[in-house]
Amino acid sequence: MSCNDKFRRPKIGLLALSSRRFKALGEGTASGRYDERITSESAQIINALCEEVELVFPCEVNDQESLKFAVKSLTLEEVDGILVFFHSWAEDNVWSRFLRDHAGDTPLIYYHPAKSRISYENCDDENDFVQFLTDGGLVGMLVGSGSLKRFGKEARIISGSIDSAKDRIIDHAKACRLRTILRSSTFAIMPTYNEIMWSTYIDPHRLFSYGPELRFISYRELFEVGEGIPEEKIAEWKEDLIQKYPLYDEIDERKFDASLRYSLALEQLMESYGIDALTLNDVSSRIFEEIGLRPGFYPESINENRSILCPEGDLGLAFAQYLLKQLSSEQVNTIEPFYVDESKDLFCAGHAGPNDYTHPSSRDHVKIAVDARFAKSPYKYAGAPFAWLRIPPGKMTMLHISEIDGTFKMVIALIESLEGEHMINGYAHGEFRPVGSEVNSFFEKILKVGTTQHFAVVPGDLRSILHEFGNLCGFECHMI
Repeated sequence: MSCNDKFRRPKIGLLALSSRRFKALGEGTASGRYDERITSESAQIINALCEEVELVFPCEVNDQESLKFAVKSLTLEEVDGILVFFHSWAEDNVWSRFLRDHAGDTPLIYYHPAKSRISYENCDDENDFVQFLTDGGLVGMLVGSGSLKRFGKEARIISGSIDSAKDRIIDHAKACRLRTILRSSTFAIMPTYNEIMWSTYIDPHRLFSYGPELRFISYRELFEVGEGIPEEKIAEWKEDLIQKYPLYDEIDERKFDASLRYSLALEQLMESYGIDALTLNDVSSRIFEEIGLRPGFYPESINENRSILCPEGDLGLAFAQYLLKQLSSEQVNTIEPFYVDESKDLFCAGHAGPNDYTHPSSRDHVKIAVDARFAKSPYKYAGAPFAWLRIPPGKMTMLHISEIDGTFKMVIALIESLEGEHMINGYAHGEFRPVGSEVNSFFEKILKVGTTQHFAVVPGDLRSILHEFGNLCGFECHMI
């Protein structure tokens, strides 16, 4: 998909419903007509959201003609979702027509803008009575909620003053944006599913039903593209890496060049096919037989394009990493929890194969080292180097996605990556501590859910947005 689309803000349409019967009420009163008062409420909502959300507000809607105009504008703008709110009681036939004819499968945020305070004590005069009608959005929302159910539509329900509700609205808007991005994305797997880890399988049609198309790329194509990589491009990248990162041990130059060559070939394949997320089945012996190694370096353009590259043919992991990448400019990594250290209340985790190390935060946490796991194997480039990463310290969101019985399952948690030295040769790795939970209790909860071994991690706390996204898509969500 277009790289620019990955960097844009969420685009949300506003469907503000009011009553045509009340339109002229309040003429000559201190606070003005009904239709003037409701525009003030719309402006407050727009002002609260516009910094983080691109808003499309065609008009106030109170009859069929204004509805047609609004729908035409929202369709033309290709909004990620629609924020619906009632200023007051409103004619239900307008809202019902929208649900029947226009809503489609566009995500709806059904927002009740509760009043932070009421400005009058009684309705003795016309000004206060008109304000009473204007403040009656809850009536419209309640009537409209019945129509939602009658038409079988789902919506994210939010109630509260705009100051108290805006963060929830923004989080859900970001989830709507994620849904749109997925539907325009392309995933790829090289070259096939991982037959030694059955639980990593994801049904391609089920994946497509939520967004990305799936393509299959062969190792032979990786080899052929790699053979065409210019030597000067390899030398240039090699010099840059040596300047940035220390060599941990003695590196065979021929094997170093080969690792860079096929890493660049992965980059070229992703660009030529327009691939946003590539999962490389690098645990298969076939890649070592046909290529001679597994590529050990991560081209910076992948990260810069908010695309991802991940290991072991796991589409669920690719899905998780891609979501995190669309929500953060930080570095996304793969971890596989190895063991629990009760004495320190932590677990050690990491993964061999592709792992991003290109963010500035990793600059002092990378060494160029031999891929120790295959150093003594008979393959052509056995012991080829890779970027050996110790995942930098800090709070991180941890996300797992897999499929069971046709339903996607999400496990979301907050962990802390701990400072420390490089430990496990051949693996990007780190030590981690669950936030707010003892480590054994943490894994008891995950084991009870039933996952696979793969998790994606990214700096920061993205739990709320991920939970919004999971619920929007109808996934089984578990906050650990």
